[in-house]
Amino acid sequence: MLTLRGITKRFGANIAVDDVTLELRGGEILALVGENGAGKTTLMRIAAGELRADSGGSEDPPHEVGFVHQHFLLVSDFTIAENLALQRAWSFASLRTLEAEAESIIAATGIELHGPSRRVEELSVGEKSKLELIKAIAKKPRVLILDEPTSVLTPTESAELFAVMRRVASEGTAVVFISHKLPEVLEIADRIVVMRRGRVVLETKSMTAEELAGAMVDTPIVLSYSPHPNIEAIVGVAGNGQSQFAERFRDEHPEASLIPEDRSRDGIIAEMSIAENLALRTNEDPAKLIRIYSIKATGPTQKVGSLSGGNQQKVLLARELWGRRSLILAAEPTRGLDIEATAFVHEQLREAGDEGCEILLITSDLDEAFTLASSIRVMYRGELSEPMTPEVARERVGALMAGLR
Repeated sequence: MLTLRGITKRFGANIAVDDVTLELRGGEILALVGENGAGKTTLMRIAAGELRADSGGSEDPPHEVGFVHQHFLLVSDFTIAENLALQRAWSFASLRTLEAEAESIIAATGIELHGPSRRVEELSVGEKSKLELIKAIAKKPRVLILDEPTSVLTPTESAELFAVMRRVASEGTAVVFISHKLPEVLEIADRIVVMRRGRVVLETKSMTAEELAGAMVDTPIVLSYSPHPNIEAIVGVAGNGQSQFAERFRDEHPEASLIPEDRSRDGIIAEMSIAENLALRTNEDPAKLIRIYSIKATGPTQKVGSLSGGNQQKVLLARELWGRRSLILAAEPTRGLDIEATAFVHEQLREAGDEGCEILLITSDLDEAFTLASSIRVMYRGELSEPMTPEVARERVGALMAGLR
């Protein structure tokens, strides 16, 4: 379907992709894994024709490549229907016609997304992710690239996505799944390729999660699973009021450290340097924080917008978590992070809790909630359930997320 041969790409002194050869095969789901900054997204942007390689090239590049980016490429002021209309030449069709066409496009993808008249700015993060996927599939691409697509999805939505991926692959499309969630990788992938420091270090069809984790990073990872008494988690299906709750909390507690759900909109300032972003809340030496938080960058003066999504999140975390405060609101703090960075964030939250900081965690990752929180609540249609211990929550959380009491 598409072969990338001898691909090398540099950004200044940084070698993002180092002499990589990779075959994307029609009818196959290929998982591409590795730590943040390993070169996964850069390699796939070259495959999609968004970036030009410094050396190497592709054989038989397909005319149509669908790419669902980790950062949404949607027009917030437009409706769902209008965003889908951007996929083709604009016509002078009525709004009603555009919405009817949008409903037909959505139905054909098998993805559930209601209300084509809704503006993108009103959608939850999970719904925006679905819209990006619908846009990509509607092009009927020969290669479909999904960059961290489940990072904003609930388990039910992820299962829905996997069904779509399998159907698209069965129709002959080469599907590339970039993810840090190893259980999902093992569930969905026909073949797994591990990248580290810009190179392919492993290709396999059968491996355990522990073996994959070891291949992705240089150092062993130790995860703690004991809930912390100072951490409370709010879970729920996207679009049930979590974003509005976080905004109200922020307004009522301006002194709190905030890790927002949408880092590109509410967290980092892409046009500013790493040092400038950090200086918004801390006077600590930026070079020190880059080292401590393992931010892969050329230095403090590099613009945050040029970093990978995971490294942008690390900059945000360094700014908000360094120098303990009394209250932290962490909304999806590990979204887009590799397993090593996720373990580090969990460690930072636990240390803050040990020092007396109260932490409210809003997450769509149930494993994260059970790993960190001693108290768990479910949000459904803007209402919070009573607090539950992890033991009770394991029995009730599914029903509560579906609106069953």
